[in-house]
Amino acid sequence: MKKLVFSVMMTIAFYGICDAQSTAGSNYDKAQFAPAMRWACPEIEKYQNLLNSLRNEDYKIYADNVKEKIELVTFKESSSDKFQVTQAILNIENPLFETDNLLNHVSTWIKNKYKDWGKNIKIDKGDSSLVSSASIHIASHSRFMHLNKVYISPSLIIQQTEKDKLLITFMNLIYKNSEYIGSDNKPTTYTAKVSEVYPFKSKGEYKITYAKAYVSTYKYFWSFISDLCNELNANFTKDPKMLTKLHYEYSKDSLRAIYGEPTKMITDHTSIPDINKELHFYETAQKFVFMGKTIDFQDIMSCEVVDDPQYIPGRSTTLGAGLCIFGFGLGGAETVRTPDKTIHNYVVNVKIDNMGTPLIRIGTGQNEYKATEIASTFEYILRHQQAQKVTKTKKSSSSSKRQNN
Repeated sequence: MKKLVFSVMMTIAFYGICDAQSTAGSNYDKAQFAPAMRWACPEIEKYQNLLNSLRNEDYKIYADNVKEKIELVTFKESSSDKFQVTQAILNIENPLFETDNLLNHVSTWIKNKYKDWGKNIKIDKGDSSLVSSASIHIASHSRFMHLNKVYISPSLIIQQTEKDKLLITFMNLIYKNSEYIGSDNKPTTYTAKVSEVYPFKSKGEYKITYAKAYVSTYKYFWSFISDLCNELNANFTKDPKMLTKLHYEYSKDSLRAIYGEPTKMITDHTSIPDINKELHFYETAQKFVFMGKTIDFQDIMSCEVVDDPQYIPGRSTTLGAGLCIFGFGLGGAETVRTPDKTIHNYVVNVKIDNMGTPLIRIGTGQNEYKATEIASTFEYILRHQQAQKVTKTKKSSSSSKRQNN
């Protein structure tokens, strides 16, 4: 009866493992063979064409034309603040990705291409959003002995609002107008709200300067959105991190289906899981798996930890001019020496009784604890293998004596 119950339990466990493996495999196949994602935003071409169609050689007229077509936005009825706002929705065809991976991809792209924005990026996982702010030189205007440079400090929000939609929002409230006179490199800076620089056609200072800034701000916003859309269509048509994660889970489930639950796993704790960088030990099956190779415990011959350190000698640097006459030093020269440095590089060498894989080298870099943990596990296996051999020898000897008697 006990044997029957045990058999039933093992059968249930086996089918449970196979079902989990099947689910992981189907999820991986679904992601791997899914159609490529496409990112579309008709508003980009629409507004870029609009801005070009309103063009006028007189920037004051150009800016007024834009103002008539694209209104400033007030967020509170009681507030007089008016913002230059640009919003666009990227529609995602065949969406199949993890939001964190998308936002991290966008963040990396911004840091590489739009470095000013990259300094203040924050990702809110709970809100599925990325926010940032930056100081952008948006326009310049020169006149006799005067140069004006206008900066804006807009905010940026990129948020996944639905499974297949990514909302991009820019908002700007203030211009900073730095005026350089003659050869003076220290400008005088004037701050003005966007809504305070109208009307452009009236006589007054900095009208052309602010008109250029007004138009250029919208052009900049739509150029940024266009660049982001192109980037996603070029480099995020699949979610590679999600594929790697699903493949990792599928590989783990496949090993579990063959050898059962691992007795011990030693991982590298990297941000991207990689089963080839992990050691899986299966004591019941008497096997371990590393770098796609499965090796029997009985084939382990020896294990040792070696350190191949890199020695970096210190350097001497002399600070200050100093003066030396006939070997005597005058002045404030000072010699500073950096200390010698040793960078450890620990490697675990495991000899295997296998011509195809006679040696396994497992590098842990400067992590001595990880090297010791790996070596201790192999030493445990070697001790128990030796104990089993002794036990078998004794049993064989006893059996031989009984037969002789």
